[in-house]
Amino acid sequence: MPALGWAQSDKWPSKPVKVVVGFPAGQATDIIARTFCDELGKDLGQNFIVENRPGAGSMLSAQTVMKAPPDGYTLMWGGSGNLGIAPYLYSNAGYKPVSDFDTIMVSGVVPMLLVVKADSEFKSFEQLLAAIRSRRLNYGSGGSGVTNHLATELLKLMANLNIDHVPYKGDAPALQDLMGGQFDFMFASLPACINQIRAGRLRALATSTARRLDPIEILREVPAVAEHVPGYECVAWTALVGPKGLPEDVKARLATATGKVMQNPAIRSKFEQMGNFVDPTMTMERSRDWIRSEGEKFSRIISSAKISVT
Repeated sequence: MPALGWAQSDKWPSKPVKVVVGFPAGQATDIIARTFCDELGKDLGQNFIVENRPGAGSMLSAQTVMKAPPDGYTLMWGGSGNLGIAPYLYSNAGYKPVSDFDTIMVSGVVPMLLVVKADSEFKSFEQLLAAIRSRRLNYGSGGSGVTNHLATELLKLMANLNIDHVPYKGDAPALQDLMGGQFDFMFASLPACINQIRAGRLRALATSTARRLDPIEILREVPAVAEHVPGYECVAWTALVGPKGLPEDVKARLATATGKVMQNPAIRSKFEQMGNFVDPTMTMERSRDWIRSEGEKFSRIISSAKISVT
């Protein structure tokens, strides 16, 4: 007889499942989580209830779920912020993404676009690179240690560039100042800048993904940074995880159900319009490897660029 009640998972889920999200309601990760949870509930016959628990740079949600019983009834919809960056940026994170959580599925990536103001002198990524190598330019970000800051620092490291950082408190004010000419360029998440590109206020010079973003017509001719800096890739991402020690059959059922959602063409198209790109071939094993390798990459960037936050 099992010593722990949650080891008896043959009837899981027999009650609603709580899914903790480290961001306020209405933000991109929350919307993605709620869409998935609606579909998981239909497939698994129980309600999957999103609980928003923002705070401490989304680390509070991870700290909460890490301590929950590993019975499959408390999960987290996390991502690159609390599973990829925070444990290597903050000394007080209090958890390790791989050893303290069981990975279910990486549920999508959110590309970034390298953008300049619409009337910028830079008409292509090649022109921007040439200018950086001939004179000192400034780049903006949504704050020290956030994904778009690290994306530029990775570019600096891989292409051996010197650029000065202008941090802001969020993407919105940074993009506003970029359009006002206060600095030269920045990486911005696709959802944050696509409408400004469509309106003709920003110009996209490159994508942070390994390949071009062909599904979005307006971006089909925009090259990937990797076409000029081989091996470059830096994206935000979301993932479903649970506390370490989840029963194997629970993980398998969750992975299968999540995979079904990702393989649904209508839902995949809906996510793409939101800027969340789903890989329908993703597996639990690949997801685990992804989170590990992304953590190693972000850790290397943070260390090499000597990024610290207080």
